[in-house]
Amino acid sequence: MAEVTFQILEGMERGRVFADVSTPFTIGREEDNAIQLNDERVSRFHLKVQEDAGKVILTDLESTNGSRVNGVPTTMRVLQVGDLVSIGRCLLVYGNPREIGARFRSSKSPPLKRLQEVIDGSHPDEDSEYVEPSGTVDPGSAHPSDWSDMLDSAGMELAAATPPVPDTFRLAQRAQLADLVAFIHQQIVVFLHSGRELQANDPSGQRVTSGNDWQHLIKLEMQLARMIREVSDPDVPA
Repeated sequence: MAEVTFQILEGMERGRVFADVSTPFTIGREEDNAIQLNDERVSRFHLKVQEDAGKVILTDLESTNGSRVNGVPTTMRVLQVGDLVSIGRCLLVYGNPREIGARFRSSKSPPLKRLQEVIDGSHPDEDSEYVEPSGTVDPGSAHPSDWSDMLDSAGMELAAATPPVPDTFRLAQRAQLADLVAFIHQQIVVFLHSGRELQANDPSGQRVTSGNDWQHLIKLEMQLARMIREVSDPDVPA
């Protein structure tokens, strides 16, 4: 069992902090959820947060409007501190200011640094003492006029971050994962080798590829989509 914190950045509950919530728990519109969100676009029981092998995992509970993590539609996701979770009109950030600060204060990315400042409500120094929130923060008073653009930029950078290599697999599982990643890697290498310069010494860096190679890449993308579906919900027919 893990204890996690979610801060509400947008929605009717904007400014609330749900600190040290024990897993597993659900987020949704009903009162029986550990985190209740007053939004008709949020399902009664929208998503579940649980801990497994030291990882905090978010699972969409077949919600009507779906869940997004850092702007990416998600059915199952290992959460990283600072991840932005969008459900309905609500935007939540995973982690408390101290945890998020430890990850982002050293970042040179302006969107991520600004996100940290908004969550903190200040411009903290790396060595500043963390003060436990009183239960509410007011991101509405802290964010600039381009709040949405800042969140979009931060979400894009978070979404582009490479997930860590799983470190809790048994030997056979690691071997299977290595085989799968090697297969994907080889297919991408084949596609990269098929590209040619648009014209000789083209400074733009543009490349062209054949229709067959493009269709091969689309086929690989479809295979990956099916794999993600099978891994996140093995009981659903492919």
